[in-house]
Amino acid sequence: MKVLQYLFFIFPLLISCQQYDKQSYDKNEETLRAFPLSASEIIFDSLWVKRDSLTYLRLKNTRNIYLADTDSIPIWISNFKQLKSITSFSERKKIINIPNEIGKNINLTHIELPHNNITRIPPSLYNLKNLERLNLSDNNLKNIDPEIGNLNKIKIILLSDNQNLLNIPEEICNLSDLVSFPINNTSISELPKCLKNMQNLERINISKTHVKNFPIEILSAPKLKTVHAMGIKLNNYREVKDVCEKKNITFYYDE
Repeated sequence: MKVLQYLFFIFPLLISCQQYDKQSYDKNEETLRAFPLSASEIIFDSLWVKRDSLTYLRLKNTRNIYLADTDSIPIWISNFKQLKSITSFSERKKIINIPNEIGKNINLTHIELPHNNITRIPPSLYNLKNLERLNLSDNNLKNIDPEIGNLNKIKIILLSDNQNLLNIPEEICNLSDLVSFPINNTSISELPKCLKNMQNLERINISKTHVKNFPIEILSAPKLKTVHAMGIKLNNYREVKDVCEKKNITFYYDE
């Protein structure tokens, strides 16, 4: 009986001890291993692939992850269940893809991955029901899937400077909380007319796109304040301008 009592006492302690696969790769890994478990922010640099993943995974309560000078996101990022934001900032190395496992980070509210070489949005990302801001500007996206309409808490989607981006699905109109929708400097040629139904939409930017006709219906969106249409030639420019003036919508255009 005493042996069993001892085992019941010692077993949780053994489980709680961190067992690393290998020695610290560098001084930064030693520092990470000394981080308190309550640490809310950590940085992944390009050397994360050479360090023991357990060094990072012990910090399971991390809320904000920053990607510095790395071209990839670890698959095991899905283990950070409390994660609220993931942000990249790198001038040299570019992230190529977002792992499908990111869909398991159900508490994510902010994804900031601009200025990378991402070509597609993984299907699982559209399951992030708490996502409020998605910044994928200046990447290599070619299309947006209809499932984007599942992100029903999102307020800002930044897709500008994806020069090969061709389409915006009508399902974008399901995003009733969307406030800002910049798609400038893309290859988009048509806008969904249903944008008129977006109750919180304030800003649209279609500058330097292939849009030739701006659907007048969109100008009926109740909170629309600003339309940017610089660097393009609209066939119905006069009509758009007149309606904007009547509705007190600021209209930026090269006359």
